Amino acid sequence: MSYDLFFWRQTKNLSLEPGAIVDRLAQEPTLDGVVAFPRQRVRAAFRHAFPELEDHDLQLDWEGGGTYFQVGFGHANEREVHLIVVNCGYDLLASPDTMNRIINVCLSLGCALYDAQTGRRYEQLEPPFAV
Repeated sequence: MSYDLFFWRQTKNLSLEPGAIVDRLAQEPTLDGVVAFPRQRVRAAFRHAFPELEDHDLQLDWEGGGTYFQVGFGHANEREVHLIVVNCGYDLLASPDTMNRIINVCLSLGCALYDAQTGRRYEQLEPPFAV
């Protein structure tokens, strides 16, 4: 059983509900109002926060403390992503430090969290760099 977290960066308010945005980003290369950015940047940010992470380019895998998470992507094109999908082992919920590190990696990229289990998208902060 997994707990799924979704992250993306919006440049404007969208009329779609967050779940519908996830569906669109998973299937289409663009969605007006959502920014794409280099997959390399995402991979580097996760490797920095989780040095023991296994980087398979299109998927990142981490195991520790009896649980795991996997990072996948919705691609805008061959090198850029517009959706970060984190599938967490349900036991990872018992490790707030690890969950917060995952969220902080994506926040550092300027992405906001959408928790599909609660139906809530959290506030998007400005990234520390231009996207």
